[in-house]
Amino acid sequence: MSLGEGQLRLLRETMDMASIFMLGQLEGTQWLSSLEDLAAGDGWVVGVFRSNYSDDYFVDVVCSRCDGAAEELLRVLRDRGRAWANTSRLDLIQALLRTGDVILEDVVAFHVMEVDRDTFRKFEVVPSFLSFSVLDEHNIEELRDLLSKWDEARAAMADDMIMRGTAIGAWDGDRLVAVAATYAVTDSWWYLGSLFVDPEYRGRKVGISMSSVATEEALARAGRAYISVEVDNVRSIAVNTLLNYRPRALSYSALLTARG
Repeated sequence: MSLGEGQLRLLRETMDMASIFMLGQLEGTQWLSSLEDLAAGDGWVVGVFRSNYSDDYFVDVVCSRCDGAAEELLRVLRDRGRAWANTSRLDLIQALLRTGDVILEDVVAFHVMEVDRDTFRKFEVVPSFLSFSVLDEHNIEELRDLLSKWDEARAAMADDMIMRGTAIGAWDGDRLVAVAATYAVTDSWWYLGSLFVDPEYRGRKVGISMSSVATEEALARAGRAYISVEVDNVRSIAVNTLLNYRPRALSYSALLTARG
């Protein structure tokens, strides 16, 4: 599965969530899902992924000319029945809904935010009780215990988060209290797709400290770092703005079902 240079350029210039996951798959590492199909035309790319942790399908759509992408997305939905469509083109989703051929079950909007080496602002007031390290195979059980405070689905990712991605942990003594991890990476950027803080440590500057340290690590190895934040998560947006992350794209994840 490969793309032409023009189509790769479209992905690199867009850098929404769909672009990030496709580029991670094609040019680097991406471990949350597996690419099953890839289609492209003049001004559009559509990738079909299956989750490595559930039966969910994800259809990542990037387009500047979207007619062909819309036809491909509809074909995939008819074939799979149901999938999450990820795109920054809300008009494409709206156009599909107007046809009456698909049903919208849910939609979530995310800000994709970006920072680079020249603009990053390090958080300097890190609590003295915290220390940080890159996690390895000896920390899998500790990470699983931390993630299980959200749900078992996230806990099931602990092994891959360490062994297939890069996970950086924050420690209070021997206790793992936060983690930030990559979901996708290439030589030129890291996507820090998860930041989890122990609920007992919220409000103690652990989140911004963890994000700052993880971003610093990302920028030491690559030129840019990306995160995604749900649009209604005002606190997280504010925290990362303090580190000089800036909005790059607005991405939508829509759960769609084909009629009939």
